[in-house]
Amino acid sequence: MTMPNKIQEQAKDLLEKLVSSVHGLVDDITALEVNTMVVDQITGAKFNAWQAYEEIYSINDKDYFDVKKIPNPDNLTESEKTQAQELRKRYTSLFSQLEREYFYILLEQSTETREPDSRIIQYQERLKYQVEHKANIVPDDPVYIKLARPILPAPTPVADQEDNNQKNLRQRWQEIEELLNNDKFIRTLRKMSELKAALNGGNITSVDIDIIYAQTVMQLDGDIISRYHKNLFQLPDGDRDLILKIHNEGVVAGEKQWRGTLDFLIGIVRSIANLSRNERL
Repeated sequence: MTMPNKIQEQAKDLLEKLVSSVHGLVDDITALEVNTMVVDQITGAKFNAWQAYEEIYSINDKDYFDVKKIPNPDNLTESEKTQAQELRKRYTSLFSQLEREYFYILLEQSTETREPDSRIIQYQERLKYQVEHKANIVPDDPVYIKLARPILPAPTPVADQEDNNQKNLRQRWQEIEELLNNDKFIRTLRKMSELKAALNGGNITSVDIDIIYAQTVMQLDGDIISRYHKNLFQLPDGDRDLILKIHNEGVVAGEKQWRGTLDFLIGIVRSIANLSRNERL
């Protein structure tokens, strides 16, 4: 391959990667969502895909709530039990949503390869079992135990009865690496990580749940939806007005940044279109 052709191929490859990145960004910014909460503490940690995956995956561990000292509803009064159950439900929903996203990815891959995947069947059978048994699920039921095993690959895979050689371990590591390079999965993982950070922002040993006092969502088609928690209007006037002021300022700043990002992406798309047109000439 001559030098000009090599440079041309590299430029083409770079352009394809740029187009793919732009496509991912467009998926990310189809809507602007601003939430305002009041929490005890805020972590300054930046998003790390591997660490976030480990943290969300660990929620499925049977002793997760005990280790984290998250209140056990069975040890509380009736008035506190409902809140404790809701708190645990919020944590487990983070894992469930991430696993559901993985299920959709497996479905998409299965459609492309036309090869059946046992994890898809397991997940579907689990959903069927949950619908049929509803509130009467017996955790010790051998059938349920088998179906309840996560279809997500373990972030720190170790050899077990099914993985008794290094080849299988390497394969599982590769699955995780590919998963963390999947744009759709990473978007969901980032969202779940943000929600978990919000849950952790309060005192997790308490049954009190941090409240999203105000939420505003803007869609590309111009729809704007604002929601306010009823507890916001039970606060003293000064606190309520301050929260609303902070939220409105956040919406204005977010909208400005959002539109700036859109303009930037439109500029990139136009440049790509011009490059493609010039290439054909």
